[in-house]
Amino acid sequence: MDQQIGDPEGADEDFVSKLTLCQPALQVYVVGLTPCRGDADDVLQEVNLALWRKRHQYKSDQDFTAWAFGFAMLELRNFRSKSAKSRLWFSDAAIQELAIDWPQDVTFAEDRRDALAVCLQRLAEYDRSVVTAFYGRGAKADEIAVETGASLNRIYKTLTRVRSLLRDCVRRSLSQYSRGEGHA
Repeated sequence: MDQQIGDPEGADEDFVSKLTLCQPALQVYVVGLTPCRGDADDVLQEVNLALWRKRHQYKSDQDFTAWAFGFAMLELRNFRSKSAKSRLWFSDAAIQELAIDWPQDVTFAEDRRDALAVCLQRLAEYDRSVVTAFYGRGAKADEIAVETGASLNRIYKTLTRVRSLLRDCVRRSLSQYSRGEGHA
């Protein structure tokens, strides 16, 4: 691939690589600080555009994730001020506190996703099919009831019970993993 003018020795490729690796952490961060997923997608797009525009200001010895989170914080504030009529937003002080306490380790989301995948495989086939239909396909509970022949009440009870099972399984798995015992 030919180097483009203005891209000294693959700097843009290196930047894109770092930005790509940082995306899961940025997405979790932005989603956690916005009132709805649509807003989070808009903010994340603005963050990525701002990062690209300012890519020449990034110094290779900087922590890329911390640098990107700084842009995310600014874009969250900009987006919040544009949509100030919404009462669902955190205050500036709350956003600042959350940003300070937000885990900078990019692997935290990956570890949880890996633990969840293991825990999902441990579910009974029926439970896994209900959860996969609801969260994976986005099917509504009444649609799942028709598909499975179960009552709507049973579907809701299954989802509630399985959420609790998965939450506990992921917690145990992460706890054992952090102690060096591997996944539960």
